[in-house]
Amino acid sequence: MALLASDKSLDLGKFVRAGVLAISAIALASCQTATTQDTLDVAEDKVTEDDLRAYCPRVTLNDGTAYFRTYTKGNDGNADEVIYQAIISDVTRTCKYRNGQLFITVAAAGRVVNGPKGTGGNINMPIRVAVKSGEGLPYSRLGKFDVAVTPGAGASQFIYKDDQIVLPEPSVRNLQILVGFDEGPYGTP
Repeated sequence: MALLASDKSLDLGKFVRAGVLAISAIALASCQTATTQDTLDVAEDKVTEDDLRAYCPRVTLNDGTAYFRTYTKGNDGNADEVIYQAIISDVTRTCKYRNGQLFITVAAAGRVVNGPKGTGGNINMPIRVAVKSGEGLPYSRLGKFDVAVTPGAGASQFIYKDDQIVLPEPSVRNLQILVGFDEGPYGTP
């Protein structure tokens, strides 16, 4: 009889665990309900096998532009007067071909820290993405990117994305994508 009673408690335990798992699954499913628009957006961003095999130009940091520092007025180059400094530590890109056009999205990741004169707040960083084709420059865009920095909190990470690059499908594989900090002036290639 004791053996039979312990078998019933095991069955009851399995039943309770199964119920908890079912309720958890229903709760998770309700949190992840997709709308029709979400489904359409995912379909548009779908990467095809052809996209994966197609030519996608290399992306590199432009020489000397991976670091950016700001100083108090009139103290450029003085390490004790740094307000903040930033570094781009990684760059990447994705490419899609549609209707004879090459669509490129470029991303740059990095960190910003306060210097000795830093007080925190929103910091505006100038980041340029350019595409070279031989000696030509079919695309160049200088973006302003804000990053929030908290005093004493260490490095603030950021990811900058430029998804505006649209070029005619290249007939020669000579494109190069360059990314880096650029102090401007704005409105120039």
